[in-house]
Amino acid sequence: MIKERYSDHVYSDEMLYILGVSGTPACLLDVHHQTVTLNNVLKNELLLDESNLHMSRWLSLFQMLERGEIYRMIHHSSEWSEKELSVSVKTADITKRYYCKMLHLSNDNIAFIFSSQYKKPYLPVFKHKHKENYDQINPLPHGTVLHQTEVLATHPKAIRTSQVKERLVQASDYFPHGIAMLNRNWEIIYANTTMEKMVNLQISQYYRKKLWDLFPIDDYYDFFQHYLRAMETQETVNFIGEVYNPHILMGVTVVPSEQGITIIAQDVTSSTQQLRDLEEVRERFTLLSENIKEACWICYPQENRLLYISQAFNDIYGLDKEEVMKEPSLIFSLIDDEFLPEVHEAAKLMMEQNHEVEFSITTPAGDKKWVRMRGFPIKENGQTFVIGMDEDITKFKEMTELQEKSQQLSTITQMAAGVAHEIKNPLTAIKGFLQIGAANPDLRDSYHDIILDEVNRIESIVQDFMMLSKPKSSVQLETVNLESIITYVSRLLDPDSANKNIKLYHTCDPELSPFYSEPKRLKQILINLLSNAIDALGEKGEVQVEALLNANELVLSIIDNGHGLSDYELTKLGEPFYTTKEKGTGLGIMVTKKMIDDLDGKILYESTVGEGTRVTVRLPYKTEG
Repeated sequence: MIKERYSDHVYSDEMLYILGVSGTPACLLDVHHQTVTLNNVLKNELLLDESNLHMSRWLSLFQMLERGEIYRMIHHSSEWSEKELSVSVKTADITKRYYCKMLHLSNDNIAFIFSSQYKKPYLPVFKHKHKENYDQINPLPHGTVLHQTEVLATHPKAIRTSQVKERLVQASDYFPHGIAMLNRNWEIIYANTTMEKMVNLQISQYYRKKLWDLFPIDDYYDFFQHYLRAMETQETVNFIGEVYNPHILMGVTVVPSEQGITIIAQDVTSSTQQLRDLEEVRERFTLLSENIKEACWICYPQENRLLYISQAFNDIYGLDKEEVMKEPSLIFSLIDDEFLPEVHEAAKLMMEQNHEVEFSITTPAGDKKWVRMRGFPIKENGQTFVIGMDEDITKFKEMTELQEKSQQLSTITQMAAGVAHEIKNPLTAIKGFLQIGAANPDLRDSYHDIILDEVNRIESIVQDFMMLSKPKSSVQLETVNLESIITYVSRLLDPDSANKNIKLYHTCDPELSPFYSEPKRLKQILINLLSNAIDALGEKGEVQVEALLNANELVLSIIDNGHGLSDYELTKLGEPFYTTKEKGTGLGIMVTKKMIDDLDGKILYESTVGEGTRVTVRLPYKTEG
């Protein structure tokens, strides 16, 4: 509130107050006492705990080069009346850029008025202090409360403070908010240019006119009601009112005093519409999030704080969402221990990219549940927020497990029938030849090799089954040299390939170094895949083995230029006892896939009839245990 006083110090404090009410950050420097007083707007803007600082502490907030310039201006303040400069102020860990207007008042006081770098106010430098120049800036008559005291105007101290008041009037005319003053008789005694622009009137022409002469009470009843309340209660009143010409929404702060009221106004049409739009979006978002089964949430990870969680959160976790809002760590107390490290890592990744993680929880009621959490980052004003959704996938997991068990049962049934069939054939042959040998002892030796072949076939089937039943826990990792293993397998199969006039080649990535795997399984995988490629070629051809690195993955490819496979044959690969070989059991591919799965790898078949087949195996590449 700006009103007449007879002390420069009190008047300056009131200037800080009126700037604070208008939302303008400002401070007052007392050069003699080396102290700085900040209004609440600047204090909050700079994230400070106190409003009164020693000048050295205040200067430390500015960048090093700017401190010297500001310090020089302060100690040469007698040489200037106004200054304008751009400064950087450090707040917590963030440096903000401001335009700063410096006004040299009396009693060694200097006012600093700050404005955002992006909203530079038009604050001209007044080079003359003569009365005629002042009248051009503010055309109001000199009877306004900012020009002379309405009570005891002849007090001798009024002359001493005239220069300060003149500068304050000049500054107020360029405030970003409209300012107007009424005395106790509802007469207009001051209005700055911003206020005149907002209401589209030259209010200065209505000096000492009643407010209702400009604004009819019937049209602006709400305004008059709030003004009257401020006068009667002597309390600051805030409200939003509607002005009709031009049609705008005005945010108004009414500051009462013994002499009348000070009205501070700003055009909030745009911001109010934005708030209404945001409120409409918020209502739609809330309506959506509160009526879906997934739990929606928004968090501010830098402060480990939840900003929003939907009602479905209670149903999934069995926790009261209000308690979780206060203590987000309650969520982690429900997550089963084996998944905690993975969830913590996923939370970090969600601050950088779209990510999801699945984990199991035990609710306070003792229920076991599976949850899928998805989240992605949103960056705004240099801050990162994470928006996510949690989904109860317990039924999905149970269904998947049931399908797997059903598939396993179907596979076991199919394999049992296959085993019976595959073993029955050699057993029938063995039985037949033994019966012939019993009836004709002289022929017994001639059937010996045939019987031994059939026994070996049975043994091969049994060994494949033993490999399929071997648990993954039996995997023992150790350092292996892939090129050595490929060379070993190639030499092992050289006799067979040479007999068929088939050439074996291999290439290894030069960046490939020893890594952790199980050599036995790795050798068997290569033997099976290379044997299949050699068998597929029949007579004459080439088989190429390639080993490449792709990030943290080893890509092993076996390529042949044989007859290739049809789409139908590709879909049947891996089924028990399905084979394209004359004497195959159909278990080799199953065994190979099982060993690759045990090593946490994947296998892919690509083939074109008449061109050949490519088998790609992807394995984890870890050089450290």
